[in-house]
Amino acid sequence: MEEEINIAFDMFLAARQAPWIVRRNGTALADAGGIKLPAGAMDLPRLDEVFPANLLSADRQRGWFLPDFKLVDADPAFRFDVVQQAGEVTPDGKPVNQATLALSFRTEIPANVKHVLTSPDAPARVTIVPDPHPAATLSVPVTAQDGSVHPLTMQGAVTPQSDGTYLATFALSQGAVEAAYERLTDLGGATLELSLNYSAWQTVFAVIPDVGFPHPTPLFHGWHFQAFGDGTSPVIEQLNVFPGGYHFFPVTANYPPSPPTRSLPLGLSFATDAYRARFRITTRDGHTRPIIDAGDLSEFATVRSEYRELTSLGDVQAQYPSLRRLYLGQVSGTVVALPMNYGIVHGATGLAAKCDSIIDPSSNLTGSRFHFTFTVAPVVDPIDWARLAAALPGAPEAAGRGLRLTLPDGLDPRHPSMLNGFPSATAAFADGITPHTVRVSVDIADDQATPALTNVSLFLAELETAGEAPLFANMAVRLDDFFNQPVQTQATLNLHQTAGSDDLTSVIMPGSPPTAVVTNKGRFDLTLQRFALLPQLGVTALNDKVLATGQSTTLSADATGATSVAVVRSLVVPDPIPRKAMLEFISFNTQTVQQVQHPLTVHAAINFAAAGITAIDVAFSLAEAPALPVPRLTLTASHTIDFVNVLIPVGSAITGLETTVTLDITTSSSQRTVTVTHDFVDEPTLTITNNTIA
Repeated sequence: MEEEINIAFDMFLAARQAPWIVRRNGTALADAGGIKLPAGAMDLPRLDEVFPANLLSADRQRGWFLPDFKLVDADPAFRFDVVQQAGEVTPDGKPVNQATLALSFRTEIPANVKHVLTSPDAPARVTIVPDPHPAATLSVPVTAQDGSVHPLTMQGAVTPQSDGTYLATFALSQGAVEAAYERLTDLGGATLELSLNYSAWQTVFAVIPDVGFPHPTPLFHGWHFQAFGDGTSPVIEQLNVFPGGYHFFPVTANYPPSPPTRSLPLGLSFATDAYRARFRITTRDGHTRPIIDAGDLSEFATVRSEYRELTSLGDVQAQYPSLRRLYLGQVSGTVVALPMNYGIVHGATGLAAKCDSIIDPSSNLTGSRFHFTFTVAPVVDPIDWARLAAALPGAPEAAGRGLRLTLPDGLDPRHPSMLNGFPSATAAFADGITPHTVRVSVDIADDQATPALTNVSLFLAELETAGEAPLFANMAVRLDDFFNQPVQTQATLNLHQTAGSDDLTSVIMPGSPPTAVVTNKGRFDLTLQRFALLPQLGVTALNDKVLATGQSTTLSADATGATSVAVVRSLVVPDPIPRKAMLEFISFNTQTVQQVQHPLTVHAAINFAAAGITAIDVAFSLAEAPALPVPRLTLTASHTIDFVNVLIPVGSAITGLETTVTLDITTSSSQRTVTVTHDFVDEPTLTITNNTIA
């Protein structure tokens, strides 16, 4: 370093900007005993002393060090903000990009200085050189048309921060923007070139020119030196300068002298998930969003989704049958797995299905309306999910970054969902309260001459149907606000195709060997189909083992090395489901309507004259309310169909309206009685045929 400083000062002297300085003096003066700083002189390092690399001092009591530089980890100030200038275009029709790059760095004690500080000869007090002012240059390699690679450099503004770090800010213009983005996010190779200015004493030999001493000079600027202060008589006089002697001259030194800068490689430090969203672009219409890829810079940026379909893992549905597709958020690193189906959630508290009966003043038939609410969630095989999570880090898109696997979280309001399979109901869809769920509301009311209870009965029958479920909805889920194509899947409202949640818990029990124990914490019995220990992922069949509510079972597998277990299960649902059992699966709230009006309709589909019947008197007795008075009705040849209204408890109507119907048949010569049993909820009309009265 001594030689470089000498060369620098010699260049300064050759410029004759301070003719009263003959030469600088370095180690030769120090070796000869040197001269002492005047009393009260500023506390600065001396450039005429011998010191180890990076450590400035020949004084056992006082030392200084020249720092190294390092990028700030998890830099909160980092940003790469691109603006596409409105109304500007390059000759080849490309947008004009301008950008601001900001990043932080800090100083640190060099390793060799740390080593010196531990030696017995270390100065008693060592600090960083005074008045440190770093200067930063961004260097980005670019390839010319002839194939040669040369650095594209940009000088930055460096601002000290309150936490002791430095913020370097660079204004990038067209060409530099694109090159810097590629280097920072993909190719690497960009560097931060740093130098440091600091204050120090330089010893000089001065003479008196004929015009007097000292000779006024402007601030002098050498390669590595410039005057500290104004370089005129007040400074010299303060140091008791006398003609023809050695004098201390305060200077600003530049470090390091050779090479002229320190290179701090940026590499791919900012090509991580933590920084991707901070590469942003503002389009010509003023919309600001993350940069998706280099195409945003080479073309005019528009409103654009970060998501694209992830296909690098092959046929998703073939490998993971409970999933349809995968979508990758290129900025966030989020992988959204689209399920094949949504189903009603079953968990520790039961099934997420509820029915409220509500007064419907607009109807004069029964005066009631039924509001069903279901929470549906993805029906995802947990073994499929574990296998996909294990495969995802091997996808090409995961190279050098972490991908986060998740499920859709919310509906896409641009593409309304629709319930199919039950035209007598009105359905509405909304985001669920818990993540990844959807709330489905179904309203059933009186439909012209069809009572609400009749349609409710049909609706419940479809909910409990085994096999192919007739009640399903087409839903579009949300990736972000800008993904153009609808991301559609299906939701099934059926008790045989539900989505498990927190009803099954598992624990790995120590032992020789360790075992996995699962417990049914839910309200319903579960059918266990198969399981896999994780992370091993070997699948074992459970042959539809039934695990009763509140019970535990030990899975027959060596759980050595396992951290958890994935179990495929479903609800135990009888087929057919007894009507009263529906009250266990669906929570009915009848507080708003204790009773509803329901018609009991009887149709005599017979030839009265041929059968010799003059009249049929009909009496009703409800099985659930035998003491409830029900009006009678009479059918004749001219009046073959009639009904009576009855006020019945809502709960009774839901579970069925089983009724004993007494038919008093009057003929021209006699009278007889026939009794039949009929459910007016399952079948609103009792049809009397010749077989009925035979």
